[in-house]
Amino acid sequence: MAIQLALLLSLLFGILLAPGCVATPAMAPTTLLQMKSSLIDPQGILSGWSVEADVCSWHGVSCLPGESIVAGLNLSGYGLSGTISPAIAGLISVEFIDLSSNSLTGPIPPELGMLQNLKTLLLYSNFLTGTIPAELGLLENLNVLRIGDNRLHGEIPPHLGNCTELETLALAYCQLSGSIPYQIGNLKNLQQLVLDNNTLTGSIPEQLGGCLSLHILSVHDNRLGGIVPSFIGSLSVLQSLNLANNQFSGAIPAEIGSLSSLTYLNLLGNSLTGAIPEELNQLSQLQVLDLSQNNISGGISISTSQLKNLKYLVLSDNLLDGTIPEGLCRRNSSLENLFLAGNNLEGGIEGLLNCISLQSVDASNNSFTGKIPSEIDRLSNLVNLVLHNNSLTGVLPPQIGNLGNLEVLSLYHNGLTGVIPPEIGQLQRLTTLFLYENQMSGIIPDEITNCTSLEEVDFFGNHFHGTIPERIGNLKNLAVLQLRQNDLSGSIPASLSECTQLQALALADNRLSGSLPDTFRHLTQLSIITLYNNSLEGPLPEALFELKNLTVINISHNRFSGSVVPLLGSSSLAVLVLTDNRFSGVIPTAVARSRNMVRLQLAGNQLTGAIPAELGNLTRLRMLDLSSNNFSGNVPSELSNCLQLTHLNLQGNSLTGAVPSWLGSLRFLGELDLSSNALSGGIPVELGNCLSLLKLSLSDNHLSGSIPQEIGRLTSLNVLNIQKNSLTGVIPPTLRQCNKLYELSLSENSLEGPIPQELGQLSELQVMLDLSRNKLSGQIPTSLGNLVKLERLNLSSNQLHGQIPSSLLQLTSLNRLNLSDNLLSGMIPAVLSSFPAASYTGNDDLCGAPLPTCGANGRRLPSAVVSGIVAAIAIVSAAVCMALLYIMLRMWSNWREVSVSSSDGEEPPEHGKGSKCSARDGKYWKVGSGLVVASSEEKYSSASESSVLHGKSTEASAMNLKG
Repeated sequence: MAIQLALLLSLLFGILLAPGCVATPAMAPTTLLQMKSSLIDPQGILSGWSVEADVCSWHGVSCLPGESIVAGLNLSGYGLSGTISPAIAGLISVEFIDLSSNSLTGPIPPELGMLQNLKTLLLYSNFLTGTIPAELGLLENLNVLRIGDNRLHGEIPPHLGNCTELETLALAYCQLSGSIPYQIGNLKNLQQLVLDNNTLTGSIPEQLGGCLSLHILSVHDNRLGGIVPSFIGSLSVLQSLNLANNQFSGAIPAEIGSLSSLTYLNLLGNSLTGAIPEELNQLSQLQVLDLSQNNISGGISISTSQLKNLKYLVLSDNLLDGTIPEGLCRRNSSLENLFLAGNNLEGGIEGLLNCISLQSVDASNNSFTGKIPSEIDRLSNLVNLVLHNNSLTGVLPPQIGNLGNLEVLSLYHNGLTGVIPPEIGQLQRLTTLFLYENQMSGIIPDEITNCTSLEEVDFFGNHFHGTIPERIGNLKNLAVLQLRQNDLSGSIPASLSECTQLQALALADNRLSGSLPDTFRHLTQLSIITLYNNSLEGPLPEALFELKNLTVINISHNRFSGSVVPLLGSSSLAVLVLTDNRFSGVIPTAVARSRNMVRLQLAGNQLTGAIPAELGNLTRLRMLDLSSNNFSGNVPSELSNCLQLTHLNLQGNSLTGAVPSWLGSLRFLGELDLSSNALSGGIPVELGNCLSLLKLSLSDNHLSGSIPQEIGRLTSLNVLNIQKNSLTGVIPPTLRQCNKLYELSLSENSLEGPIPQELGQLSELQVMLDLSRNKLSGQIPTSLGNLVKLERLNLSSNQLHGQIPSSLLQLTSLNRLNLSDNLLSGMIPAVLSSFPAASYTGNDDLCGAPLPTCGANGRRLPSAVVSGIVAAIAIVSAAVCMALLYIMLRMWSNWREVSVSSSDGEEPPEHGKGSKCSARDGKYWKVGSGLVVASSEEKYSSASESSVLHGKSTEASAMNLKG
């Protein structure tokens, strides 16, 4: 009370000091004219305010019946601007002021606190600034205060708790901060408290539990936190509770189930946890329940058999699991909108079939399985059916055609198979049909062209084949046609040009053929066209130049030919991709008219001439790819204006001149490829300023000079390829700073000196280290053994000497190695012997597998010694063969002798009882020895074994007998 009195005295003192300070009802005209002078009135609604007219006849002014006492001022919605004059304090008899929905600026005058009769103050929807005056707390008779939707800041003044007659307090859509004053709990008559869209913090003060007359409590879109207070359950007449988009946590209090008058409950966008309280089913008057975007878990415990008035149930983006309960909908359910998207729900969707009043269903982004039931047509009121991003299988049932009210059908990213049923043509109201990323097949039925309300069609990523329906032109409202990544063939129907509302056309990744219809010129709304990866051919129709709204064109990987001019009618192009076609001629300068161009890719064509200097006008360009054409001349200096470039690829042309030094100013450049041209001069040191470079390729040119030390500053570099030039000097050790390199190729230059030990610090090298065909000398650094990810190492055709370091054994990922044509010596490490001999040839002093064996001194044996060893081995082998042949002949002769004896009737002596010698042809054979066998089996076993194992002694015995 003391604070209130102080405010009143301060305000009175300020007014008394002002000239003409005594306010009476008779002064109202003067006061109003003072207010008029601070307002700007574009519509002239205040033109009738003059002293000559009765004040009660002034526009917007109302008086007490039968008296000339001003009681009300209503100037809402007249476009007034200016400020609210402090002179408003003179309207001491006024009960109603409405200045809302104008363009008023400046502060709210504290002098309003003098209007003790004021019951309604409406200043919302202006551009008022400053803080809420504490003096408004003096208005003890105030019933309605609505000053939201302004640019007010600061805290809510606790003095408003003195306005004990307040029934409506609306301060939404400002920039208020701080906490909700607990003094608001003094407002026992308060029916509406609306504080939405501010930056209020703290918790809901428990004193609000004393506002038992509250019908509406709305504080959405603030930064309020803590738990949802249980005392809310005591607000027995509460009809609307909106706590959305704050930072509330904890469980939903069960006490909310006591709010028998509640029709609207919105808790979305908080951090609430726990299960949905069963007590919410007691809210028999509830029409809207939104618990989305929280961390609520458990199953769906809501039942419309109790919530008979529930029309909107929104549970999206939580952690709910389980299945759709059978009790979700019973007879006489009023549920019209069901949103379950973004949970962990599973099972089938049959539980929806009892919700016969449903108009919208969104069960997307869950784990639902099974088929779309054929009884889906029981939901005859369905307008939106959204089931994408699940695991549904089976076919799209023909009964879908019975849903005559359907406008949106979104089934993408499931596992649906089969064909599009022709019955879909019955859906005359269908505007959106999304079937992309399924496994559907068959043809696109011609009946789909009967869905004349269609605006968006997306069949991307299926297996549809056949042709695009010839009557596609019937879809006059079509804005998006996405048929990419199917197996469609044939030509593009000419009737497509009748879809004059078409804005995006995507037919890429199919097998379409033929040429573009000349009638495409009628697609004047077309903004995006992607036809890449087809077999389309022929020159482009000149009439395409009339398509002035094109922003994205990608017709790469086709067989288009002729000029690119027909594609340049639009000055709004952001993306132009014509890669891998057969376009010829020069780049038209008209391409530079599209100042918003970010991607220009003309690679793989037959374009000629110089690169136009006008491309330098494309200052937003990020990717420029003109590779694999026949361009000549210099790299134009005007490209230095394209400071946003991230990719510059001019590879495979006939460009001449030097590598421009201004490339160093392209600080965002991630790829620079100038390879396979005829560039000359040195590598500019300025390239070291391109700190974002990931790939630098200058190979196959005529570059000379040394590799700049500054290349070492490119610490993000992944690929460095400067092979096939005429570079000289040493490999700069600063390359070790490029520690993200996974491919390094410096081959076919004239580099000299040793291989820097520092290269062993490039631990990410994986694809290749190629230093071949240079003049490098010295030994192979042992540090290369640290490159454990390396797959290809080529040091061939240099002047390297010494041994292969044993540290290379650590290169376990190596699958190609070439050390040939050097001066290496010593033994090849055994682990590296699996590589072919070609990996080591041309090193005369290198030995060991797969090369010839090393000598005792660890060096390859001289060729004369090797020849002698080979000859000796050949002679010994021949001698052994002759001995074996001789033994076999003796065995055969011995066998013949025994055979002859047997035929004369002589019995052979028993084994071990002596022997009988016989002479034949002057030679003596020992009969009955161990060499004579009784069977042929033993002949090819023991006898031959004895011959082989004891060949030398047998031969000696024979010589003795012979002597």
